Amino acid sequence: MKTLSITIDEGLLKELDQNVHQFSLGGRSEAVREAVREWLYRQALKKKIQKEIEGYRKKPVDSNEFGSLISAQEFPS
Repeated sequence: MKTLSITIDEGLLKELDQNVHQFSLGGRSEAVREAVREWLYRQALKKKIQKEIEGYRKKPVDSNEFGSLISAQEFPS
C-alpha cells in the first residue's frame, strides 16, 4: 500500500473519528479507503448511466419497441 497525506478540517475529522469508533472500522485509513472505493463505484455508475442516456438520445425508443412486452404483461379482461 501507498501512504497518502490529506488535509481535513477539524469538524470533519471529529465526525470521522466518532464514526470509525461507532462502526468498528479498522481506523481512519480503512474508513478513507472505503469512502474512496464507494466514490469510485459511483463515478463508474454515473459513466454507465450517461452512456445509456447518450445511446437513447442517438436512437430514441420507437413507439412499438416495447409493445409485445407490455401486451404480454396485460391481464385478460
